[in-house]
Amino acid sequence: MVSTRYAKLLIDTADTLAGARNAQESWDAAVRIVRRIGAKDLNCGAIMRDSRELAWLRSSMDIRWLRQYHQARFYEVDPVLEACKAGVPNQFVDVPERLRRARSARERDMFGCLLDFDYRYFLTQTWIVGGAERTIVLGCDSDPMGLYGPGTARAFRAISALLNDAILPPGDETAQEWACESPWAQLTSRERDVLGYLAHGLQLHEVAERFTITEQEAACHLLSACRTLGVAAPEQALSMAMARGLLSL
Repeated sequence: MVSTRYAKLLIDTADTLAGARNAQESWDAAVRIVRRIGAKDLNCGAIMRDSRELAWLRSSMDIRWLRQYHQARFYEVDPVLEACKAGVPNQFVDVPERLRRARSARERDMFGCLLDFDYRYFLTQTWIVGGAERTIVLGCDSDPMGLYGPGTARAFRAISALLNDAILPPGDETAQEWACESPWAQLTSRERDVLGYLAHGLQLHEVAERFTITEQEAACHLLSACRTLGVAAPEQALSMAMARGLLSL
């Protein structure tokens, strides 16, 4: 069988990911892969399918850009994030063109800042994973559609599928995982335990019995978990905690 460039790309990607022994090594391997094929940086994030809220985000982009993104609240005008929340499965963002067509000073500032850090194009692909839609985003300093000629879209879709399977939610590794307006707030061990027992089908009074506390105290822990995760209902808290890899079922 004649080995094609496309086949070699898939084999090299699979081999690189297979060598990872934990979540951090999987992420590091994914970053190496996208840089090897010509991209500048990698982003991966998940949108909850029910609430359309951002569940988690990982990025290898320049930390100075990420801080600027946070401080200037660019997430409020970010077209990639907006499209992900709207359920757009794939996108191609030409930053210089978007700068020329920017409708507000905020947008001009964001696109101009991206160019300052040499991010000129973004290519995305979204996959459904349980209750979330996970998007792989390549940030590039040159047109990514030229990476593999006419087959670039097909190649990126295949690579993104492999990356999607390999990249794990951040779980407790939250120190550098920014969720736009603030760093992730961590669940306490009791909040995590309450959610874990609920995920296994126990009722709140049964959870209270496990911890030898009152049902009202268990309800307070559950409410606190909802607030920590930024959701209104226990069902959403369970879904969000599972999407972030916070519960072991």
